[in-house]
Amino acid sequence: MTLLRRLSAGEGTSRIVCLPYAGGNGTVYESWTRWLPPEVELWAPHLPAREHRMLEEPLDDMGLLVRTLADELGADERPTTLFGHSFGSLVAFELARVLQERSRPVDCLIASGMVAPVVLPPRPVPTDAEILSSLRSHGVTPPEFFTQPDLLELVMPGLRADYRMAMGYRYAEGPELSARVYAIGGTDDPGVPVEGLTAWTAHGQGDCPVRMWEGGHMFLLQHVEEVASFVVGCHQRSDTRPLQSIEG
Repeated sequence: MTLLRRLSAGEGTSRIVCLPYAGGNGTVYESWTRWLPPEVELWAPHLPAREHRMLEEPLDDMGLLVRTLADELGADERPTTLFGHSFGSLVAFELARVLQERSRPVDCLIASGMVAPVVLPPRPVPTDAEILSSLRSHGVTPPEFFTQPDLLELVMPGLRADYRMAMGYRYAEGPELSARVYAIGGTDDPGVPVEGLTAWTAHGQGDCPVRMWEGGHMFLLQHVEEVASFVVGCHQRSDTRPLQSIEG
């Protein structure tokens, strides 16, 4: 099973890999390619049970997801940054851990819209109604989506799988990452306070620079160019020591 796809044209000397939020897919990052320098590639997973893979069985095992991504990334030694939003931050974190264990450490990890795993409390797996309520609250799903039973029947398996992995995630102690770690969030996201973002410092080297944008949980969709440029900047500075803040 192949999950990763390159979104950018041409071949670069380094790469940024973007992990989507629960229910999302790699296509959400396609617009980022316009702000990439030519030497940087952009990659993202295209997961089963959505878009052109809609009829495939969903992947609902975090360990399998991470190992599959690590298998695909581990054969390439180019400098790599992982970016994840919300659930994607947890995937990025666990992926960075596996790659480091395999002597393929990433240079930079950017967590978006998610508190650090070390302070993430246990969360119950939601019902279908709670999943749909969560999607409504984010305000990025068209209202007509919720009134089409046939469409809901198609997309719910993928949504259930992602939410099961996200809510079932439990942090396990392990070595600190050798990567530089950054965290970003929305000023109006009550579930992801600044202190929860700052706690990412426990998982990497040095202090964890935190950058906030106006908006709620899906702030990155309102500030696409700014967030993409910030991520590119973090990637390009990932070999600089000591750690320093990026104003972005």
